[in-house]
Amino acid sequence: MEFNGFYNFGGGGTEVIVGVANDNLPSHTENVCANEKMLFTGQFANLSRQLIHITFRGFGSAQAFHRHDLRAYESIEIFNVPISSMSVSVPAGESIGFHGMGTIWTAQDEDEYAIMGAKSGMFEKLPNSPNFNTDSYTRVTQAAAATVDLVVSAADDDFAAYKITVSPVAAQIVDLFWTDSANGNVNFIGNLNFAGAGTFVYDFPDSMMRNPQRQGGKLRMTTSTAASTVVDVVGHVVEAGQ
Repeated sequence: MEFNGFYNFGGGGTEVIVGVANDNLPSHTENVCANEKMLFTGQFANLSRQLIHITFRGFGSAQAFHRHDLRAYESIEIFNVPISSMSVSVPAGESIGFHGMGTIWTAQDEDEYAIMGAKSGMFEKLPNSPNFNTDSYTRVTQAAAATVDLVVSAADDDFAAYKITVSPVAAQIVDLFWTDSANGNVNFIGNLNFAGAGTFVYDFPDSMMRNPQRQGGKLRMTTSTAASTVVDVVGHVVEAGQ
């Protein structure tokens, strides 16, 4: 056997893919192996909550041989398969994270090829069976100049925000920020300066804004006056391993 090298999807291993307008066309395509004697072993993983499709193409008569659905956070593991190219199809307008890595080997003769072929296979893997009832809706009303928690993640959970709506009844200054579980390692989202009653909405893309502190972190708010301020947070609880 000859080791040809490592494979990293998109060159970096993890990439963001945006769905093209035509659902019949792949959103991303790239070559994997150069010939049918080169065998790929590795994994491709969907890092999003979207249902996506992955297509593998072989060589010769097996050029188009497998189209596979990847559910939320699902991966597919491949052993000793000669993959010419692979394509990822994402719903139009959606953005997803996608990961791929592996190794490529070349069989030096027919015996080696037969032995590796006998050990080839493709397997689905969903190590953490996702609980899809993880959308989170939180409303906090603050009527004092203070710092309060908006979302507190459990020790094994992370949080990602879809939308944050801030509505004071009078002049107010609001700071929104992420912290770790001990209120340290502050990462500011933004500073809102209201001259009077009003509403401001942070509307994040489908890839969401995740707490950079990950597990156990908090989403917090500081208000500068006692003007009553309502904050609605719509997000997703990201379970460990997702």
